[in-house]
Amino acid sequence: MELRGETVVGAPPEAVWAALLDPERLKALIPGCESMTGDPARGYSITVARGVGAVAARLSGRIELSEMVPARSVLLHAQGTGGAAGLARGTARIRLEPVPEGTRLAWDIAAEVGGRLAALPRVLVEGAARRVADGFVDRFARSLDGRERSRGWLSRLVGG
Repeated sequence: MELRGETVVGAPPEAVWAALLDPERLKALIPGCESMTGDPARGYSITVARGVGAVAARLSGRIELSEMVPARSVLLHAQGTGGAAGLARGTARIRLEPVPEGTRLAWDIAAEVGGRLAALPRVLVEGAARRVADGFVDRFARSLDGRERSRGWLSRLVGG
């Protein structure tokens, strides 16, 4: 599954970058995140509980960062397992670009699921992934600029 999108955040790239690397801030904004610890150099340990259709999953895993260009871009490598529920893994390329309004935050995500999660209809899994991405980006941007955002904007972008 591939997801991509972008939004403009009313904060400078340095502030957006710092927020993207702050595990306490991210824990509060990631839907279902129970714990997130670590740092950019060593990576992060994360536990997330989510339901997709009739499958409830509690995934524990790691997020590693590479190709970091401070306040410009980073490549995330994530993998989590949840016992019988399955597994999820993927990469996310995140790019920051200064614009007059603040920062353009753009991302390209490639992800796959296995186990019981993979047995679900693809449209259900992709819909859940889009809702999680929409919710996270909306809360993340609002935490930096305070603006209200429309729901469902990610689904209208390329790949949606």
